[in-house]
Amino acid sequence: MAWYVFALVDEAPSSRPGRGLREPLASRRVPGGFAIVERRADVPPAEFDTLRKHDAVVGRIAAAVPAILPVRFGTLLELEEIEEALAEREEEIAEAFERVRGRLQFTWRARGPGADARGAKGAARRARGAGGAQTGAEYLRRAAAKAAPPVAFRTIRDQLRPLVAAERYQPATRALPDSLYHLVDRGSLERYDVLAATLAAGSPVLRVTGPFPPFAFTPELL
Repeated sequence: MAWYVFALVDEAPSSRPGRGLREPLASRRVPGGFAIVERRADVPPAEFDTLRKHDAVVGRIAAAVPAILPVRFGTLLELEEIEEALAEREEEIAEAFERVRGRLQFTWRARGPGADARGAKGAARRARGAGGAQTGAEYLRRAAAKAAPPVAFRTIRDQLRPLVAAERYQPATRALPDSLYHLVDRGSLERYDVLAATLAAGSPVLRVTGPFPPFAFTPELL
């Protein structure tokens, strides 16, 4: 039976990691860190309840380790396949762990005319013209180099900058509006949460959620 992969972590959890979607979680040493996995014969269905449970498992893992790199939903591999995919990528993985260690993510969404959708579409066209998104560290570097977020995000960026360790902007797609992701140190979560709630309450186009594991700051490794 193959392994269903939830995340890569820098350290194996010190306590029992609990259950995954159905079976007990296990920690397996892989190049660059540890994979948190569950024995499974097939890929789980992409249904709301399953997705919510998957996210809850990742969140529980994140609370138990210094650094986590969540793996996309539906990743089912043999251990040899995991090791092969991560082989010779230890430096990239180490950089990713360093980026997210001790930090969690907040997500801002912008909707409506104030979101400056034309600027987002232009950034998306430029990204496609440059060859589209790639995996790993190059993906994150290119994401950081995209055009500046639209005007709707200006105030929150100015007000929250002292509490933000890293930022990523994602132009609108057919499925999602303009999105701004902030990586925040755990020690600053409460201050960020209070200030973010105040800023969101004063804006008709902005919504903030979090904290979450650092999904938007994780390179595609598997």
